[in-house]
Amino acid sequence: MPLFVQFLLTLVITTLTLLVTFASIQIFHILHEFRLTLKRLNRILDNTQTLSNTAAKPITAVNEFFTEVKDLVDKTQDEIIDSTPDRVIPESRMSRVRHFFRRSGIPLHSS
Repeated sequence: MPLFVQFLLTLVITTLTLLVTFASIQIFHILHEFRLTLKRLNRILDNTQTLSNTAAKPITAVNEFFTEVKDLVDKTQDEIIDSTPDRVIPESRMSRVRHFFRRSGIPLHSS
């Protein structure tokens, strides 16, 4: 084999080895950056979970408060109804009730 072909073959092999080495190092750096990005994303998601839990606690407390108030009102209303001997609404109260589709007690006529 001539000396020129050996030199050219050595040069090509050396160049390819350097390119593959350089590409491997770049891939290693890309994977390292990807790993760091995933760690940052994981931290952000953990903070989001903490913030949502922190925001949910007062909302849950308010919901429980209004549920308790509603239960108390229902219980008190039932006790008042049960303790009232006459469950019929007096006629005097009925006369004060205004009807939605009446004006001054007179039915509205269609035009």
